Amino acid sequence: MDEERDGERTPVREGGKAGRKTSGRDGRSRERSTAPGRPAPHRGRPSSGSGPGRRPRARRSRLRFTRRFYILLGLLVGIILLVVLVLSLSGGSGGDFRSLQASVKLSDSELNRLKVNELGAVMILAYHRIGDEGKQSRTPENFLSDLEYLYEQGYRCISLRELVANHITVAPGYTPVVITFDESDPSQFRYLEEDGRLQIDPRCAVGIMERFASEHPDFNMTATFFVLPELFGQEEYAEVKLRYLVERGYDIGVHTLNHVELGGLNDARVLEELAGSVRLVKGYLPDYEPFAIALPGGSRPRNMSLLDHGEYEGVKIAFVAALLEGSNPATAPCDRNFDPLNLPRVLAMDPSLDTSDSGLYAWLRYFMENPERRYVSDGDPFTVTVPRHMEDRVSREKLGDRRLRLY
Repeated sequence: MDEERDGERTPVREGGKAGRKTSGRDGRSRERSTAPGRPAPHRGRPSSGSGPGRRPRARRSRLRFTRRFYILLGLLVGIILLVVLVLSLSGGSGGDFRSLQASVKLSDSELNRLKVNELGAVMILAYHRIGDEGKQSRTPENFLSDLEYLYEQGYRCISLRELVANHITVAPGYTPVVITFDESDPSQFRYLEEDGRLQIDPRCAVGIMERFASEHPDFNMTATFFVLPELFGQEEYAEVKLRYLVERGYDIGVHTLNHVELGGLNDARVLEELAGSVRLVKGYLPDYEPFAIALPGGSRPRNMSLLDHGEYEGVKIAFVAALLEGSNPATAPCDRNFDPLNLPRVLAMDPSLDTSDSGLYAWLRYFMENPERRYVSDGDPFTVTVPRHMEDRVSREKLGDRRLRLY
């Protein structure tokens, strides 16, 4: 009896067992039978310990990962790295992280609604004394009122360093403002001794700012102090005060050694003044590098290169910012006209004393009437967002590796 299999006939032996020939060790042909329905014997290498009557060990199955698994794993790792990067850049604060998230979600309609414009003007405010009201003096109550009004009008503090570096981290829809103090007057930072302990005078500038910061942490309270040898008075506490300011996130700049206008000095005298002021700060803070100068009277040296490439008696002078006394806001850091060594400031004074209509409240009113001239943040320090019609004002060199977004 023959059985057809794949088009060929295979002989079937009696008893129903199909036979096939195999070759033995002696070279003779032999027939080997397999019972119908029984699987063929395993012909691979026998496992150790196997023998008659024992079932062979099952072969271990290897875990196989699909292509989809690797894709999902890669996405998960990428998301984790992105979150870690953003948190590290924001100093671990959830506020900055939320700002960055918000900026990514801003649509063109939201940008229009918020009037985002990162080529708008930024006010650098100049304060001198906290005491009786005057053109260069604010009462403690009026200084606090300035801070409260800025906060209510959507302004948020950034440091002078951040402005110059174009690393502006305020939330979407808000406007950065820089606060500075000249001359290190005692009214700016004063200690009181109570029961043998030092307390910051709550009516000095630092006391007012510290209290305001505790009540309004999202204002990001900070300031830059341009110091003279007087160093806030109380000579015995000079180093303690400077260290306190730096540790609390304030910055220290210089104001020359003798408060002289540099425009009338020769190069040697200019270098002497600059180096003396740097040496003054480093005498108390050896590891601190004063990065900016407020020019007395707004008077610039005839040789401006001395400000950022000077040296005198072993003291290197490399300021990244020089501030004037002017009466205008500064241009934005990505504006082609932005010059960090010629930064104008706005004097903070009572409106009743502002005869030139160029003080803090005059400019606040101007920006209310002309909101398109005001710097408004998109919340992302790595993107510069400007209205499309202002694109030609953007300096590609100052833009650096930041992304330019037009709308």
